[in-house]
Amino acid sequence: MNTLFHGGDLHSASAIYGRAPEDWLDLSTGINQFSYPAPAMGQEVWQQLPYLAPSLIKAAHSYYGQHPCLACSGSQTVIQLLPVILRQLGNQKATWLPDIGYQEHLQAWSQEGEVSTYSGLDSQLATQQIADALHDDKIGHLVIINPNNPTGEIFSRQQLNLWAQQLRNKGGFLVIDEAFIDITPRASVLAEKLTDNVIVLRSVGKFFGLAGIRLGFTFATQSILNQLAKVIGPWSVNGPAQWVAAAALNDADWQTSMRSQLINEGLQQLQLWQPSMTRLGAKLASTHELFRSFIMASNLAQRLHHSAAQSGILLRLVDINSSTSLLRFGNIDLGHIKAVTHCQTWIQQESE
Repeated sequence: MNTLFHGGDLHSASAIYGRAPEDWLDLSTGINQFSYPAPAMGQEVWQQLPYLAPSLIKAAHSYYGQHPCLACSGSQTVIQLLPVILRQLGNQKATWLPDIGYQEHLQAWSQEGEVSTYSGLDSQLATQQIADALHDDKIGHLVIINPNNPTGEIFSRQQLNLWAQQLRNKGGFLVIDEAFIDITPRASVLAEKLTDNVIVLRSVGKFFGLAGIRLGFTFATQSILNQLAKVIGPWSVNGPAQWVAAAALNDADWQTSMRSQLINEGLQQLQLWQPSMTRLGAKLASTHELFRSFIMASNLAQRLHHSAAQSGILLRLVDINSSTSLLRFGNIDLGHIKAVTHCQTWIQQESE
C-alpha cells in the first residue's frame, strides 16, 4: 500500500528544508490552533487498562445525539475497515467518492473493488453527477466528505437524506465523513434520526484541536458497529484520550465560545490571504473556519509552496491534475504578532 502524504508532517519537511521541527509555522493542517485545555487526571488513568468508560459514551451522546456509536483510535481505522465490511454485504457496484478530498477514503475503497469519482471542487456539479449515476444504477456505495477537505464544499442534510433513501432501495450505504462539521453542528445528519444505511464518522481532533489523542466516533446500526468492534478489538482508545475527550465533549460553554471565535477569525484569516493570492493569480476555491484553499496553475502552487517552506511556513499542496493545483492555508493565531508579521513579510516578498 502506498503511503499518502498528509498535512502536519514537520519531520519530513525538516528533512527536506533543513529546518528544525520547532522552527516552523505549520499552516498545513485544518486542526484548531486553540486546543481544548486538557484537564488534570489521576494516576489510575495511566495505570488501568483502558476499558471503554461509560462516561465517554454518555458524553458522546450528549454532544452528538442519541445514536448507537463506536469509539476508536481516530477515524482512520474505520476508513480502512468499512470497504471490506460493506463489500461483504453484497453490493459490488462501484463506490463513488470525491476526486479531491481526504484521499485515505479513495485508497481504502480502491483496495476492495471498483471506484468512480465525482467533483470535489463543485458541489452543484457533484450533485448532478451523483444523480445521474444513481439514475443509471451505477452506484454501489457513496462516500461524502461533509464539509469536504481541502475544498470546504458541503451538501445539505436534505440532499444527503435523499441519497440515503435512494441507496437504501438498492442495498447501498451512504458513508459521511463529518470530521470538519463541528463548527456548524446543525448541518450534521446526526441532528436527526439516521436511516439504517447511513454511517457517520466524527473526529475529536479537528474542532477540539486534539489530534494527538487519536479519537473518533462512528455512528451506524448496531450490526455494523459490532462488525467493526470485532475487528478493532478491545482497548482501542487509550485511557488519557477517553478522559480528555469526555471533558471536551461535556464542556458546552467552551464549545459555544470556540465556535464564535473561529467564525470571527475565519473572516480575518480570509482577509489576510485572499487579496495577495488573487494578485498572484490564484482563485479562492472554498473556505472553512479552520482553513481556506486557493486553486491555481501547478507551477505557481509549487513555487509558492516551496518559497513558503524556505521561509519556515508549511502549507498543504494538493495536485488536482497535471496543470492545476490547490494550496490550503490553515489558521494562524492572529494574536501571535510575530507569526502574523512573518506571513505578511512572505506575502510582500511574493507580491514584489
